[in-house]
Amino acid sequence: MNGPYPYNFSMVGKIRTKESCPECKSNFEGEPLRGPVCRITPTRYFIDFWWKKRHKLYSDQDGYALASWEQANRFLTHIRYEIDREQTSKGKFHFDPRHYVSRDLTALKFENYIRAWFTWRAGEIDLPDGISRGYLKGVESCARNHLLPFFQDMNIREIEEGQIDDFRRQLPRRLSAKTVKNIFGLFNKILRDAYSRRDIQRIPIVPNIKFETPPIKWIDEEDQDLVMAEVHDPVYRAFFLFLMKQGCRPNEARALKWDRVDFTRNQLIINAAMDLGVFREHTKSRDIRRLPIHPDVREALEALPTRALSGYVFTYRGQPLNEKTVHKTWRRVTLKAGLDISLYQGTKHSGGSQAINAGVPLKVIQDMMGHKDPRTTARCMEVTTERLKSFWDRPQTVPGDKKVKAKLLNFKNK
Repeated sequence: MNGPYPYNFSMVGKIRTKESCPECKSNFEGEPLRGPVCRITPTRYFIDFWWKKRHKLYSDQDGYALASWEQANRFLTHIRYEIDREQTSKGKFHFDPRHYVSRDLTALKFENYIRAWFTWRAGEIDLPDGISRGYLKGVESCARNHLLPFFQDMNIREIEEGQIDDFRRQLPRRLSAKTVKNIFGLFNKILRDAYSRRDIQRIPIVPNIKFETPPIKWIDEEDQDLVMAEVHDPVYRAFFLFLMKQGCRPNEARALKWDRVDFTRNQLIINAAMDLGVFREHTKSRDIRRLPIHPDVREALEALPTRALSGYVFTYRGQPLNEKTVHKTWRRVTLKAGLDISLYQGTKHSGGSQAINAGVPLKVIQDMMGHKDPRTTARCMEVTTERLKSFWDRPQTVPGDKKVKAKLLNFKNK
């Protein structure tokens, strides 16, 4: 080769593939590589070159697989340029093949990447708009039970729609549609965050799982009375009654402090919640609700034996009620009452449904229950059976309506 170059530049390295043509059943050939008859191209390439020893590169420096001839050719051209500098710099520049091995591929292994993702997310817990500890615990369980067993050894950059489809097909059929939706929702969130950090070049298509929302399960006030008849501890009586009448979430009631209860004005303020035992100065919907105190709730609160030094209203040995103990107590008393309903359904859901049946405007119920989305409150409309029944059973004529009576009299006379 003429000029200052001591070697044939074009002969440094070659682009190869381990694949065989799926149509021709033979090796790919030519530049760019194609099937000899069908002209199909490979889906994966590698660079094969010699520098003091043989080197094979299957991904670029950022860890992206060489998925096209153009990508591999650009990478090889750069390597050739660097080797050329080595040959012409008279010792001022040293070419090191190790610089071209993808950087920190272990961090891109799905198992390692998702652990790092949880570390990032955990760091957001104490931020003003951060996630909750309860949410993080739930998604950790989802990832551990479903995502990690399938994707753990894969490079997150090489996950494609085909692998995602295979993952969906192997999920246990016993999982509900809502659970499957949550799994793919978490997976999509991880991929979108990876894309925003430029850790992946594209977001593969993740299926959007659709399912029918089950009807709200609720109980009427008579069934709630059956439950309360089995609750003998004054703190738990006040706590469950508070949930039933005030429309609050259990974690909001557990976080209620006496300085947010004003008996003089007969109102209380809901602006905090417990997050896995940790007090947080905001609710799930980050709102502040000023609610009138229901007469039965006021009576129960005033009858509480002591006020703990911690300042919390509902306590055991001075500390806020434990979440697990609350649910365990609820299950015990509902079983004794002959009912099968969860704490949330038997209190907050039931209170909203009862209010709808009583004719309370939807907006008032939404504000009381702290729903950001009116569609959440509107789900209670599905259970207005009592109002429908009363409509069916109403008198066919309105007393005192002379026009209706006159029409009926004329019809009978005919």
